[in-house]
Amino acid sequence: MIRKIEEKDIPVILNWYNWYIRNSTATFETEELTLDEFKQRVAFITEKYPWIILEEDGKPVGYAYYSDFNSRQAYACTVDLAIYLDPNACHLGYGKILLQEMIAIARKSSYKNIVSLVTAGNIASEKLHERYGFVKKATFEDIGYKHNQWLAVSYYYLQLESE
Repeated sequence: MIRKIEEKDIPVILNWYNWYIRNSTATFETEELTLDEFKQRVAFITEKYPWIILEEDGKPVGYAYYSDFNSRQAYACTVDLAIYLDPNACHLGYGKILLQEMIAIARKSSYKNIVSLVTAGNIASEKLHERYGFVKKATFEDIGYKHNQWLAVSYYYLQLESE
């Protein structure tokens, strides 16, 4: 089941996000977030954009949200996509479900473009985006440093058809 984020979800998904901060390069944040910081982030984003939760057997297994691609007004037709899964629920098709739903939401909301920043080498994420029509438009080498390594990121872009 897909639904809007609720207050009760925040501690659960914060634990996942902090896991990604500690153990992966999926996010370039290096300091874990507190519950208050994450609540503020959710509140700020959901004032303007959707934030959805995917549940399996009544428990969250993933989340996705849009945020500003850029704060300048002319970019208002373009959104930045983020998808995170319970670290114990990866490679089970949940990312696909969330991505499909977010594309449908963008179409209904009349957005023209979706941009997703993917850490280069995250093969599962790269393939998922490509499977749904995203095109890799740019890669920036050595743009971040985390876990004692320089990291590259790629911008994946989906232009939505006008209806």
